[in-house]
Amino acid sequence: MTAESLTTYMIRAGIRSNRELSRLTGINHGTVDNIVRHPTNARGFQIREIVRVCGLTDEEAITVFTHRKGGTNGQN
Repeated sequence: MTAESLTTYMIRAGIRSNRELSRLTGINHGTVDNIVRHPTNARGFQIREIVRVCGLTDEEAITVFTHRKGGTNGQN
């Protein structure tokens, strides 16, 4: 299984660059660059802002930030 990248959801939300995501979330640009490369390193408050700005569903957020397929049955 390949996890969707954060960039996929940025594009869907009309966010054209890491710098724009940084501006919209209030997260430092260098930190955003790192999160885009390594989303599992994101902190909770960063995930919250990125999810809000990009419009991710809970399942999409799980997939992006844990590299696991989201679901509700607890068997992931």
